[in-house]
Amino acid sequence: MRFPLTRRRLLSAATATLALGAGAAMAAPFPERPITLIVPYAAGGPTDQHLRTLADEAGKVLGQAIVLDNRPGANGINGAAAMPRATADGYTLAVLPASVYREPYVNKVAFDPATSFSYIVMLSDYTFGLTVKADAPWKTWKEFAADAAKRPGRINIGATGAVGTPRIVMDEVGAMANLQFNMVPYKGDADVANAILGGHIDAAPLSGVAVPHIEAGKMRYLAMLTPKRVKRYPDLPTLKEQGIDAFIDSPYGIAGPAGMDPARVKVVHDAFRKALESPASQRVMDQLNQPMNYMGSDDYRKYALASLTREKDRVDRLRKAGLLD
Repeated sequence: MRFPLTRRRLLSAATATLALGAGAAMAAPFPERPITLIVPYAAGGPTDQHLRTLADEAGKVLGQAIVLDNRPGANGINGAAAMPRATADGYTLAVLPASVYREPYVNKVAFDPATSFSYIVMLSDYTFGLTVKADAPWKTWKEFAADAAKRPGRINIGATGAVGTPRIVMDEVGAMANLQFNMVPYKGDADVANAILGGHIDAAPLSGVAVPHIEAGKMRYLAMLTPKRVKRYPDLPTLKEQGIDAFIDSPYGIAGPAGMDPARVKVVHDAFRKALESPASQRVMDQLNQPMNYMGSDDYRKYALASLTREKDRVDRLRKAGLLD
């Protein structure tokens, strides 16, 4: 028996066809083309070095290239700032440093860490030490602090970003020790390291970018800016051991725009977790003196929200102390 093609039946058929097409599109394999990962630091720095290795390893898992897009400056938030404008399809991602949770309380930004991102995976953390050139006159933190006390504002300390985490912590160190430093901002750690080697600054909080220079005898750490001593330099005391209760907690991870398909979040997460655990990644982290600091998507989001609260309190304290405008 044949049924007439009424307008209602035609509309129903068209709707079904569209639904089938949409279902097929959703079922399409991901990724089908290269993924762009925005790194908010200059090429050559520790974050860039690690992410290039991770991108290579994760790309092998995904079967597509992961292309790094270096966008230094703006206190490390250029990747975060790009996410609200990006399509939430998983093809544009960003590295989020700790400054992302502080910046909304310091400057006007185009993102909200609570709502603007799909948190994918936490990766690693930096191991910072207070770094000087090998021929610097100070051998210890106490000698450095004694000289700084005699010459307020005359000791030049370089740090990435105007309100990056290393800079903020050094401001806190100065306040705790009653010392006044002249803080000099740079776009990335590689620039800071070059400034030390060139004699343009006296010291800097530096992470893994300093390690090859230390091993080459061109730099040295005066003290570690970590919660406890590190395995690589067991004889170096922390500032905390010397009465300055300050250290740099600055992990980084990968996020995409808000609203990413959870299935795609999992695909990217799984690829980067496997990359993080690869021998190549372990070698780079060892060279950079960095620990693994893995968190899955849910835990990473919880960490981000908790960090947002902590940074608000921190900025309030710094403003009351006159350390922020």
